[in-house]
Amino acid sequence: MGKEVHFPSKFALQKRCKRNNKGEDYICRLPDEILVIILSGLSMREVARTSVLSRRWRYLWTFFAGIFDFDGSDTLIRFKWNEKSLKFERIRFIRWVNQVLRSHQGPSVDELKVCFDLDNHYKPAIDGWIEFAMRKEIRKLELDLNYDFSALPVQREFYAFPSHLLKNFTLGLLTTLRLSYVSVTGEVLEYLLSHVPLLEVLSVKFSPGLVCFSVSGPSLKLKYLEIINCKNMENLEISAENLVSFKYDGPNLGIPFKHVPRLVEVSFGMKFGLYAFKFLRSFSSYFMQLERLSLFLVTKEAPFVLDIPELGNLKYLELKVSRYNRQSLLACIPLLDASPLLHEFILKVGSRRSTSPAQESLATTFKRVLGYTTRKYQYLKVVELVGSVGSAAVEFITFVLENVASLEKLIVNPCIAWNARIPLECELQNIPEEELAREHAMKLAAELPLGVVFVIL
Repeated sequence: MGKEVHFPSKFALQKRCKRNNKGEDYICRLPDEILVIILSGLSMREVARTSVLSRRWRYLWTFFAGIFDFDGSDTLIRFKWNEKSLKFERIRFIRWVNQVLRSHQGPSVDELKVCFDLDNHYKPAIDGWIEFAMRKEIRKLELDLNYDFSALPVQREFYAFPSHLLKNFTLGLLTTLRLSYVSVTGEVLEYLLSHVPLLEVLSVKFSPGLVCFSVSGPSLKLKYLEIINCKNMENLEISAENLVSFKYDGPNLGIPFKHVPRLVEVSFGMKFGLYAFKFLRSFSSYFMQLERLSLFLVTKEAPFVLDIPELGNLKYLELKVSRYNRQSLLACIPLLDASPLLHEFILKVGSRRSTSPAQESLATTFKRVLGYTTRKYQYLKVVELVGSVGSAAVEFITFVLENVASLEKLIVNPCIAWNARIPLECELQNIPEEELAREHAMKLAAELPLGVVFVIL
């Protein structure tokens, strides 16, 4: 059995490379090739700091082949209300990335990640970064050009993916491609799928250029596909032998699946989540093997759907209800009943709707409206409630818990805006409501049987 390899930290390197009466430490006497391998176990910032260790280390970092992570999110938060300062920070950010990439002398790079507020105005610089990635035989490429933090919601031209570069380079080692706030067409993505043999992860978010997309190919290795908030989508077809996870949030498209025999995880957001909930029977042939399902029921009152096929393999269910009352929560019960092997159930609720006091118990209402008594949830171990916890949500979770055979843990996270990009900032805007939500949450704790772990976040 081989020995486990431990990379020394930057502090250990600095200590061992200091000269003493007997000369340099053994680490500094190692060949450059070995030192570069050691550097690959450090982060990019740590690697850059090794340049001050000694004269020999000054340029050694330029052969670094690990993760180049240029994440400027912290800067965006600091300057989000000052457009003038933000423009200056964009220039500084671009200079920083250019300087590091131009200094790199190694033949390859494992991963390049860029996260900053940039648009098509800076296309020459961004094109250069993508060309660098292609030339260095990149394995993972992520571009997140998010402008959510801009001071003004001005209309901007999204950065356009440079399709012309695809003809000049091969991407034979690329396994992961993530594009956010990048305009890319379906034709470009289809070209990538057919010419990048090892591509397993593809994520496209907020792309106005994505309209039609066909995912197919006899040798397709794709396992994880994510299409989020591409609002111009009109047609999507998926025939992928190895696909195991699909997440979609966008316009209604009908049923996108053609051939997905290994699909075990599905997440549908916004309007398409409600569509899938209404027509689960139509999805049944593709959902029989599902183990994880997430649906966003963005509606004031979720419809009652009784014609739900049994999800015999489902172990994880997450439901998100934007505005809720007793009826909208009650509509979730048939989906729970259709999942006999469910292990974990997460309910995320948005703002509460004012309702009149309940005249009957939830169980009585359920039986009267839907005409049958709910089954026992024999395998449900973990229940989690997230969001604006009110009396209706507490009543609903209590109703679920009464039908659980062997609950192990109940988690309650009474955050006011569970889907916010910066949860803490949003929660602090409405502290009194959060305190009321915590009071409601504590009522659940009082009803729990002995042995059940209760966690309130």
